[in-house]
Amino acid sequence: MKWHDSVKVKMLGFFIVISIVFLISIIVIFFFMRDKHLQENATDASNLATSFILQYITIKQTQAEEIVLSLASVTQKEFDRHSNNINKLVIPSILDTDKENRIDIVSGGVWFEPYAIDKNIKDYFLFYNRDKHGKFILIKDYKKKADKDLEELEFYKIAKTIKAGEVTWTNVYKDPVTHINMMTAVSPIYKNGQFIGTASLDIQIGIKNEQFWHDIKEKNMYLMMIDKDGNFIGYSEKLKPLIDTTNIFTSNNPKLRPMANKIKPFLTNDIQHNKTIEKKFLNKIYLLENDPIFDDESVVSVYHFKNTHWSIIIGILKSQVMAQNNQIFMSVLTLIILLTILATILGYIALQKLFVYPIESINKQLKNNINKEGKAYTLLECEDKGEIGLLVENLNNRTEALTESQNREEKEIIKNMKSEKMLLQQSKMAAMGEMMDAVAHQWKQPLNALSMYSEVIKSDFDEGNVDKAYIDKFRDDIQVQIDHMVNTLDEFRTFFRPNKENEMFSLLSIVHSVLFLTKDDLLKNRITVNIEQKDHIDIDGSANEFKHLVLNIINNAKDAFNENHIEKRIIHIRIINDDEGKRMEIEDNAGGIPAEILDEIFKANITSKKEGKGTGIGLYMSTQIATKHHATLSVKNANEGACFTVTFNS
Repeated sequence: MKWHDSVKVKMLGFFIVISIVFLISIIVIFFFMRDKHLQENATDASNLATSFILQYITIKQTQAEEIVLSLASVTQKEFDRHSNNINKLVIPSILDTDKENRIDIVSGGVWFEPYAIDKNIKDYFLFYNRDKHGKFILIKDYKKKADKDLEELEFYKIAKTIKAGEVTWTNVYKDPVTHINMMTAVSPIYKNGQFIGTASLDIQIGIKNEQFWHDIKEKNMYLMMIDKDGNFIGYSEKLKPLIDTTNIFTSNNPKLRPMANKIKPFLTNDIQHNKTIEKKFLNKIYLLENDPIFDDESVVSVYHFKNTHWSIIIGILKSQVMAQNNQIFMSVLTLIILLTILATILGYIALQKLFVYPIESINKQLKNNINKEGKAYTLLECEDKGEIGLLVENLNNRTEALTESQNREEKEIIKNMKSEKMLLQQSKMAAMGEMMDAVAHQWKQPLNALSMYSEVIKSDFDEGNVDKAYIDKFRDDIQVQIDHMVNTLDEFRTFFRPNKENEMFSLLSIVHSVLFLTKDDLLKNRITVNIEQKDHIDIDGSANEFKHLVLNIINNAKDAFNENHIEKRIIHIRIINDDEGKRMEIEDNAGGIPAEILDEIFKANITSKKEGKGTGIGLYMSTQIATKHHATLSVKNANEGACFTVTFNS
């Protein structure tokens, strides 16, 4: 035995392979679980890291909206109280509510529909701009400087689209008078259900809170804020070198452009299909394998505020987001590896003692187990009380039964050989009886003819018609009948004479020989036989034995015709040699074989005939003959009868 065939080596190899497969499986599962939950973990970590940003922006938004709502509400009340006179001190006082200007209010005011305040004044508005000292100064000639009608201003147009008490925001734009990049919050003013004007609050874009940007920088992240068209509202210092335009979607920067393409579907298509979601903002997480800002893997969170249509893009390093998860993952993985190695060593030692040692002991006993005569085995010994001990006990029981089994088998073989010989003899005797009947049928006609000739010659002699020519013709006619009887007898003798040696014979000649012997019987039973020889096939074997096979099948068909009272009786014999192999098919239209015995028809003592009319030997012996000729005999029900096929091995 080679070393690699040893059970010890195989067992050690088995444990090593199992351990490696286990470790690989665990690692794959861990990575799969980590990647599967990466989106969820990244979302949670990103939300946690950016919560202060969202809170800061939400507060500023809320403060600005409260101010513009107050401005619209107070203006409406002033309008109701004084009809066509608005207290000009009220507006700057409301605009100055945020004393520290933490939300970057740069201007604001109220704007009215033509002639709404005074029938003599078409365009009435009160617009205040914050000067360098922080005070709000009334700008009377805003319309003249803007050189635009009120209805052309974006903030005024969108104010007409909302209801009283609502607030909406414009996109980022540059004010035509103050030349400041800003966004405007507007709230409409209604009187008796009719739009008469709007209040506006202008916020300079960008976030000037130094602490806010300091926190962004400390957390090693970047931020950009855009309106619904992609115009920048603000961005962190890390992005300043990349910003080459006022709109993210028109940027040609090779680092910024891929990110813009990544988030654009969410900011355009996805948001349009989520208008019914009742949330202040929508959130989308992207995992970038190569973030152009960090030049590393990152988690990019996009938050879209539904009311204002602002979007905030926040990028954080993936390693920073997943740091805690990765630490837990590595700790658990290290522990599993150590436990797997320990389990492998302990398992090998345990199986060595419980499994290998008892097998080695049994193997040593088996080497010298057989006795000198080679007919009996000594019993094995084993102290194991488990499965190995049970195995040894079963082996010993089998050993004790082996001699008896061998003796029984020898006796059974002798008995089976005798039975087969008897079956063969019975088959031959049955065939001989049928053939004798066939010979008798074939001799009956010539014997009748000879009897008739004897009567005719006597009558002709009495009438004087017998001469030499008459005698010669009489002799020839008698000789024809005698030759027919001799040929029939020779064919019968050849049929039952065993071949001493195998010979090459033609299947067609076998078929013709059998049909010659059964000609009268077939005529008596009104059976027509059609021979379809598509190919010539020669077989090496015993021609006489093979005749028995063909005769058995034809006789079975004859019996089936009679039992089933078939009127039109036809047997087709086909000799075929094609791509499917050499074969002979014998098909009848006698009704077929009952389905319940079709699979067992070739077994001994199985017959489809009525009780007392069949022995079940014929087809069994036919299968034996087919096997001797390197062929298989099979049957199936086809069309209106049975089709027997003898298939010869190539």
